[in-house]
Amino acid sequence: MKRGSNKKTIVGIVVLIIFTVLIYFKWSSDNMIKMIETPNSSEDKAVSFEIKQGESLSSVAKDLKDKGLLGDANLFIKYAKKIGSDKEIKSGVYSLNTNMTPKRILDSLTAGSREEVWLTIPEGWRIDQIAKYLVGQRMIKKESDFEDIAKVKNFSSTPFLSGLSGNTTLEGYLFPDTYRVYSDAKPEDIIQAMLDNFGKKMTKDMIDRANKMGFTLHQFITLTSIIEKESAHNEDIRKISSVYHNRLKQDMLFQSDATITYITRRPDARPSIAETETDSPYNTYIHKGLPPGPVGNPGVAAMEATLNPESTNYLFFVSRDNRAYFASTYEGHLENIAKYLDN
Repeated sequence: MKRGSNKKTIVGIVVLIIFTVLIYFKWSSDNMIKMIETPNSSEDKAVSFEIKQGESLSSVAKDLKDKGLLGDANLFIKYAKKIGSDKEIKSGVYSLNTNMTPKRILDSLTAGSREEVWLTIPEGWRIDQIAKYLVGQRMIKKESDFEDIAKVKNFSSTPFLSGLSGNTTLEGYLFPDTYRVYSDAKPEDIIQAMLDNFGKKMTKDMIDRANKMGFTLHQFITLTSIIEKESAHNEDIRKISSVYHNRLKQDMLFQSDATITYITRRPDARPSIAETETDSPYNTYIHKGLPPGPVGNPGVAAMEATLNPESTNYLFFVSRDNRAYFASTYEGHLENIAKYLDN
């Protein structure tokens, strides 16, 4: 009995040791994954990094740590060996960033260095204008390469797009900014960068404030896109915002030229009488309230102006020479037209 009891005890100890070891390795693996997916810094700082031919992994890891790109060089080495990437790092000059995770850095170093280009997307541009620009920059061959992919269904995992139908365009959500991308970047890579940027710029506080004003995110971006396109000058943007807020409250037609150029795809200009009669749900000359979706991609200034309209009783405005002139009555509006547009 005693010998059998001792045997059971030994077996129990062995099982416990095995179980403890398994738990440790599981914890160690989970901890490594967590750390390898955490950037060393939240600072957005570009760093040029060179790997020389034949340079060892330990030397590369040390240099990465010295440049502020890694917090733990040994962890980087251990992870690279664990996934078999330690022999796949390529020599070359890389454009890295201090806010990159160690995993993303390793992915870049194993993919090899690539030429990067700068892309600048102005506030208010529509998707078709962005596509035309990318063709001009030789990033895509034809505009449809970009426009066909810029649909919700292709980026359905993006949280702020939830609730929108799959065929809805990403108009309004491609944040205007200057981007540094690889010269061989695919349309979806560029779009993802713009969506990520939108997610950073459109804060929870802004969404909450928009909701308190009675807007869904999509309605808010739709209104903001109109204010963006119609704002003749930064000094006037909050007054222009007040005009559209006031018109919404009074159930008036927006009569926004920006909604007409969204339909016609013409360069921004005053629409013709015939164009204002176009049968489209986006035509705010014949349909009251907001159009079905945004008419361009607005920036932060327009978002803030939409959330903070100036307190006015303005219902009309005309623009000329990058300035806007306002009126609270139709008669006053006609006077402004005669004074600023008809001469």
